[in-house]
Amino acid sequence: MPVTDDFEQFVDQVQVGLNQFVTGNAALFKEQWSHANDVTVFGGFGGYLRGWEQVGPGLDVASARFGIGHLTFELLALGMSGDLAYSVWLEKGEVRAVGREEPNPVELRVTHIYRREDGSWKVTHRHADVTTGKIEATAAPQQ
Repeated sequence: MPVTDDFEQFVDQVQVGLNQFVTGNAALFKEQWSHANDVTVFGGFGGYLRGWEQVGPGLDVASARFGIGHLTFELLALGMSGDLAYSVWLEKGEVRAVGREEPNPVELRVTHIYRREDGSWKVTHRHADVTTGKIEATAAPQQ
């Protein structure tokens, strides 16, 4: 199903929010989230958060780790069906952690799930992990 203009505009604003996030400012990205009990984050720092009571403060903690940063987004997939939608992209850029002198490159594989609530799109799930090279199918799994 094709995506609507309002959803595409929301995704663009999520990317703006993420660029602010990596400068230590979580405010816009937090506004873009649903505040429901079923929101979840599988973040780039590991672990998971569930429910707005964990996700909201967790976003503040994660963003506070950054001082300077910028991201670009390589969109891989975007779709919607009714009041649910998703995006899949690569986040690439540089971020400098608070207390560090040099920036570090970052490349994450990211999936977001969105829900329309009261006529507005909201993020309900973020899964981000570090991009790694492909592992050959014949390789033994690590334990």
